[in-house]
Amino acid sequence: MEETARIRTRSFSWILWALSLFCIPLLSFFGRSLQFCTYQYFSLEQLGIALALVMAGLISVFFIALFKSGGKHYLWHLLWVGALSYLLYNSLPFVEKIHIALFGLFGFFSQRLFRQRMAIAACIGISFLDELLQHFLAARVGDWRDVWLNLFSASLGMLLAFFLLEGSGGQSEKSPGER
Repeated sequence: MEETARIRTRSFSWILWALSLFCIPLLSFFGRSLQFCTYQYFSLEQLGIALALVMAGLISVFFIALFKSGGKHYLWHLLWVGALSYLLYNSLPFVEKIHIALFGLFGFFSQRLFRQRMAIAACIGISFLDELLQHFLAARVGDWRDVWLNLFSASLGMLLAFFLLEGSGGQSEKSPGER
């Protein structure tokens, strides 16, 4: 029964990782037109509140999982990472806050599914490739600042996954041979 739950959780993680990977170039192609359509129906304040609620929900789920797993010794690290993330989040315009959510999810699931080096390589590669793609699109601009924001966001996601994995005694969704 426990093996079935582990397989189901791993499959769900693969689906979410693939979905986040798929959304990155999709938003590069259609992000501006989607942005303009969204602004017709919602104000920036409404969108900001909705995204803040989603982020607060994700953070709450993370804290609950961390405390249930017994990872309380990471609380001090979470405080400074949380404060830094909050300051960054509040200083960015709404459009760039999407980077934090999307690349954070990608980094989180990369860390949970792959070895450390592979997860880092995937996050660096996708961050650069996304901006390179935008450089060649007529309505977009590839920007080094966005590369760094993508990398920071993916690193946050990887850090959160690391805290959860270490807090649960180092047991991840990886099979013993994958470590």
